[in-house]
Amino acid sequence: MYYTFSVSASHMYHRKYLDFLLSHYEGLGMPYSFPVSFNFIASPLLMEDSRCILCLDDEGEAVGALGYIRGTGEGDYEDRHILQLQVAYLVEECRRTPVFLRGLQFLTEYLEEETEEVAELVFWTKQDAYLARLFGKFAERTSVSGTAAGDLYAYRVTLAQLKAYLGRFASRPIVS
Repeated sequence: MYYTFSVSASHMYHRKYLDFLLSHYEGLGMPYSFPVSFNFIASPLLMEDSRCILCLDDEGEAVGALGYIRGTGEGDYEDRHILQLQVAYLVEECRRTPVFLRGLQFLTEYLEEETEEVAELVFWTKQDAYLARLFGKFAERTSVSGTAAGDLYAYRVTLAQLKAYLGRFASRPIVS
């Protein structure tokens, strides 16, 4: 199976992004009410200079999606050199495969092409041993925030650190 990544730049892809994430809403495991979760899912479509990225299989079906916004709430969204990943999801059969690495590679390559510099990425996840091991390979867990539904762990990684991590795989192709 062959997978491609694409920045969502049309209404058709925006709809595919929303439909995909809403159809996998339970699997997202977001520790918020639906209206708050929907805000995280939809904000990359609504906020200036934000992006949605789709991962499509060779039949054009979405198997993954990622959405980010520029800036953080703590910085009043003026710290635009920081990308805040709002949502990311990959279907079960694509996990623990090179598709995840290829997605990170696509993201870093895309961000390098952006006219506005990106220095750092920040994202949150609920407590999960597998995710902690996975994200710990390339990002630093920097804080824990309590929510009504449980703790959220913040991870941060500079773009340079992420590129260095992905560089370890340069000697072997990341093929899906």
